[in-house]
Amino acid sequence: MSISVQQQRVNALNPKETRVQGLIYMTRITWRNPKVCEDGKRRRPPAIKWMVLNLELFLDPSEKYETLEAAQALIGLAERRGIKPRPSVGALGSALLRSSPEWVKGRQPAPWFISDIAREHLPGNYYAISNKQKGKRLDHVYYMDQASSHHKIASTIPLPSPATLRARGRLRSVEKGEDPIWIRDLALLSRHTGLLCATVECDTIPSALTHLYPPWARKNGRHRVWIWTPELRLFQNDHRVQFSHVSAALTSHHLDTALLEYADWALVESKRPDRRFIKSSLLAAYGMLACRSDRPFTFYTVHGRKKPPRAETCELPLLPEVYRSTVERTRVPSIQNVVARGVIEAETRTRSIEYARTLEAEGTPVAQIYADGLLAVTDQAPLIVPEHWRIAASLTRVYSPHPNSIISQELVRLPGILGSAQQAYSTAWEHLSMREELESRPSTLVR
Repeated sequence: MSISVQQQRVNALNPKETRVQGLIYMTRITWRNPKVCEDGKRRRPPAIKWMVLNLELFLDPSEKYETLEAAQALIGLAERRGIKPRPSVGALGSALLRSSPEWVKGRQPAPWFISDIAREHLPGNYYAISNKQKGKRLDHVYYMDQASSHHKIASTIPLPSPATLRARGRLRSVEKGEDPIWIRDLALLSRHTGLLCATVECDTIPSALTHLYPPWARKNGRHRVWIWTPELRLFQNDHRVQFSHVSAALTSHHLDTALLEYADWALVESKRPDRRFIKSSLLAAYGMLACRSDRPFTFYTVHGRKKPPRAETCELPLLPEVYRSTVERTRVPSIQNVVARGVIEAETRTRSIEYARTLEAEGTPVAQIYADGLLAVTDQAPLIVPEHWRIAASLTRVYSPHPNSIISQELVRLPGILGSAQQAYSTAWEHLSMREELESRPSTLVR
């Protein structure tokens, strides 16, 4: 029996402590048949293996669902892609991407030093509250979001291929803390996608407009920043941020066709009736692009055989003797492409900022930018709904104590808090009838 644990020892500082706690779940059960004698020879029949699907890893444990229906949805997802199910979200998402017909056999990951630099500058989710609305309770807002943002971004913009991802310019000088001039004309990099080390000049941003600028633009004066290529659009027609020059670039001028094919396929799958069961698995493929390869892999086994020579004995709840083996990773996973992951996150942030600026210019205040969505303070539905955006919900009595939280009568967004704990805020998770009604409205609006 193979076991996975998402927590380390109870007391990692005590080398004699053998107990382990945390989320513990089985991933595989193996039945080894006894040896049999045939024709005077003893042999062991093939073992029987069962893969265990732990649905709490794929779905919110507080969500109510039919166990059989959820399991069939995950198994059906794997079968439609021509692969076997996997015991975790990350493993399944990675396998879904690698099964793309555009995936080249023997594909190599992006160079490790490029991935290390890119991982330090990943944009992540962008959360910001307008200083005008901070601390206020809003009577009514419209929650706008990018529908299937990751899938649509990966299917509409070029993502860098790891095969042609290179360090360009004067990276060695940048690593020494210097600020050399490599390129002044961005048109020379118009076909490149990735991460740039550039020098910019930023003026003082009015406090009422701070939420409409990324973090790197809020530092006054001339300074060096790492900018993702989608963010170059934010320099257009804005006198507060000025581009000076590029010192180095981690870019590619070729498209990753495997990601493009996967995104198109995932968009079709996300429209299925059982999409709520497979959503996390489809999105996990993009998260696995930034997987780490510098940490060892630990797994646990329970069996009646002799302890492996490189394993150590530890204790799990209800299992007093478990063998723990630690395997050092000697190869970088072929799926690793941190620059592509960063481009997706940067494009999501840039689209949110661009739409918020458009609404502010039209006279509609934006109270908050929430990753791939925003809150528009208006009593009427916004007339400007760009492509890939939708009106997700109409919210009343809205309060945002932090940039990454939304509390209202119809919707609650509290990252890191399960739906069961959110009941303490005495608000519903989501008003489905209102959402279904509003989802049909963008097509009737003027774009």
